[in-house]
Amino acid sequence: MSRTIGHHAAGAFVAWLVFVAQTPVIYAGLLVYAASTTGDLGGPLAGPVLCASMACLGIALVPLLFVPAGWTGEIASRGGRLSVKLLVSFAVAAVLAMLYVAGIAVLTDKPTVAGTLLACGGGAGAVLGPTAAYVLVAQRRLKTVRSSPASPQ
Repeated sequence: MSRTIGHHAAGAFVAWLVFVAQTPVIYAGLLVYAASTTGDLGGPLAGPVLCASMACLGIALVPLLFVPAGWTGEIASRGGRLSVKLLVSFAVAAVLAMLYVAGIAVLTDKPTVAGTLLACGGGAGAVLGPTAAYVLVAQRRLKTVRSSPASPQ
């Protein structure tokens, strides 16, 4: 049992790394958007502050989103194929991300339907890469341990 937890911990760490590694792509998208709308491009600390905030958000999302999605995918396809685990994990992660984003939008001052739907789509898309990393690392490590001759079944 402790090996399984260790493999999922490794998957959670890799999911966090992938989530934080998305920061330059998000930052570049925000710069393009600001330049195309003649908006303020921000200061020299905008990139590092965005990276730090994504790291903090990733720490919160690991137990609230990536681990439940990965465990649900593993339980739903016990002994099944990796593609089934990925699809179930993607679905659970996307739904959880949209619920969290919609909840935050409702708690803000004046959410619009279009803005909330756009944010939900962005949130669902932002968690697919880290969820895939989590499932692949946990699956690969579990498969390695289960296939080794010295490991007890």
